[in-house]
Amino acid sequence: MYCVKCGVQLDDNTKKCPLCQTDLSSFSYNENQQSNYSDLIPEERLGNLTIASIVTVLALIAITTILVVCLNVYGDFAWSGYAVFGILLFYIIFIFPLWFFNPNYLIFIPINHLSTALFLLYVCLKTNGSWFISFAMPICIISCLIFTTFTALFKYIKKARYFIVGALFIAFALFFVLIELFEHITFNTKMFVWSLYPGNCFLFVGLFFILAGMIPALKKYLNRKFFI
Repeated sequence: MYCVKCGVQLDDNTKKCPLCQTDLSSFSYNENQQSNYSDLIPEERLGNLTIASIVTVLALIAITTILVVCLNVYGDFAWSGYAVFGILLFYIIFIFPLWFFNPNYLIFIPINHLSTALFLLYVCLKTNGSWFISFAMPICIISCLIFTTFTALFKYIKKARYFIVGALFIAFALFFVLIELFEHITFNTKMFVWSLYPGNCFLFVGLFFILAGMIPALKKYLNRKFFI
């Protein structure tokens, strides 16, 4: 374990930090803490279900109200589709996973991206646009691949997380350039107007994490400093 004040590495049974003299007895692990932690799991589960139930009711009320107002005022659904599908998209991304005790994000990430793509397709068709296939769809597909791949790597590979995080930042650096490329193809805009700014920032951060994974002293310092 590490000292909660100065971050120096200590034995698990250490009661007092020899460097800064911080009392660590209150942070030590014991059987009572294990049993208390297991008792908190049902309460957390109940809290998630409560939130999901309340938001579900509110979402149904909001959708019903929007549809009724549009039918009474305009005689048709008018702009209600944007609001209704927007509410459903928010629900799928943020609320739907709360119904599950241990949601598998390797499944929910593709579901979220598919839902987002369908919402953008509706907007494109509703506005008589032609930007979905050449702009929105490839961005959703690439984003889904990035998040799904690195979530799986981060979940199942424990010893190379610095390299995984570094590669994730580099992937996003390239992703920004691809977004601007699809924007250029679809809307005939100039290239490299904005993508290089966030791209370079993410690139440098990614290289830093990869460097930290290659240098034991830097990796040890970050582990001690941020309790990684």
